[in-house]
Amino acid sequence: LPSSLPKGGGGGGGGGNRQPGPIRHAESIGKDAITLRIAPKPSVLPALKDIESVELKPDSLPHAAVGLLLDAKPLASGTTEQIGLPEGGVGFGTSTGPGSGGGVGDGVGTGIGSGQGPGFGPGSGGGTGGGVYHAGGSVTAPRLLMQVQPMYTPEALSHRIQGSVVLELVVTREGRPSAIRVLRSLDRRGLDEEAIKAVQQWRFAPGRLADTTPVDVLVSVIIDFSIR
Repeated sequence: LPSSLPKGGGGGGGGGNRQPGPIRHAESIGKDAITLRIAPKPSVLPALKDIESVELKPDSLPHAAVGLLLDAKPLASGTTEQIGLPEGGVGFGTSTGPGSGGGVGDGVGTGIGSGQGPGFGPGSGGGTGGGVYHAGGSVTAPRLLMQVQPMYTPEALSHRIQGSVVLELVVTREGRPSAIRVLRSLDRRGLDEEAIKAVQQWRFAPGRLADTTPVDVLVSVIIDFSIR
């Protein structure tokens, strides 16, 4: 496993107050401007007795005469602080979702979404959802326990193909490889597939969050093929 794995957290959030109704939207105290009452000057309006004989053309009157009369009214809708969905949601009710923990959504925790913890989205532990961590910081890298060597294909041997296949995979919290994909190919006709077959049989001690909780961790693996 390369030692220069990207750092940073992953995972998501959760929350809710165990209410099944529509989730309200988040609201904060607003500081928007207010509309202003615009009144025309009486001197520019025609006399009431002449109203039937005067054709009013807005473009021929001074600007103030065609202003709208509007009541002064705050435009900001937020008058209180309340948690809720950052986008969408409803403007009524008290529901923040069927989950629990004080956040918003159907997960558990103080975050927003379907995950667990203080983050956003699916996953756990914090950050923005997806549920997959990168080794570094408070997340330890998985440790290889069992390794299976890949096989050379007859065609690759006959063409004496040598080099490395770079794979990216997720080591699950159970210590198993998943979501394997090729980052750098060596031989699409055989050796790439043999590398994947071998890594699928590897077993790991899973990465851990804060040295305690097993978590899914994204890693890169380099498989070397050489003819001796």
